[in-house]
Amino acid sequence: MGRKNDFNIYTQEFEAINKKIERRNFLKSTAGGMGAMALGTLLSSSISTKTFEQQILDALPTIAPKAKRVVYLFMSGGPSQFETFDYKPGLIKMQGQGLPDSVRNGQRLTGMSASQALLPIASSFANFKQHGKSNTWVSDLLPYTAQVVDELCIIKSMYTEQINHDPALTFFQTGHQLPGRPSIGSWMSYGLGSENKNLPAFIVLVSKNASRDQPLYARLWG
Repeated sequence: MGRKNDFNIYTQEFEAINKKIERRNFLKSTAGGMGAMALGTLLSSSISTKTFEQQILDALPTIAPKAKRVVYLFMSGGPSQFETFDYKPGLIKMQGQGLPDSVRNGQRLTGMSASQALLPIASSFANFKQHGKSNTWVSDLLPYTAQVVDELCIIKSMYTEQINHDPALTFFQTGHQLPGRPSIGSWMSYGLGSENKNLPAFIVLVSKNASRDQPLYARLWG
């Protein structure tokens, strides 16, 4: 009997506590405090003794940026590096041959090629020539770019281990294969700062057409 009474007492106490922390009661009891915290966050910049420009300077990296703005073009569905800047004469010699196991090195395949009996090597359909004082290889698909190649910095060391489009796109835009990390626009705004607190530090323009290209989700520029 004693244990049963103790159990009833514990049950009543638990129900009383649970009633106190119900969603509606919780919001009623904490609305004032939460509102004050939110208001303090909104007003923190206006009541600060530092000017807005000084706050921006404090948040910037210690190395002063040389650029004032960045125009970043991401060509989703554009020609690959093998048709633009990455000249591979060895592919011409191995045209049509199977991909050697030493190159694949046990890496997994995409769903489109996993069932193939042979993984043939295909060379670029574009023709390459060296341009400028730097003798940079540029394909004939970029004749005007080839004229100013000495003014460009072409990086060929970037790569991703992802074989599917979406994780690879996410990695390219954020530096991580999983979504949720800051995008390149966020890093640019961190490095360059913002000249106006009432305007966004960066904007994104997405082109659309009738073809079924790989979609660019909003999380890629958050």
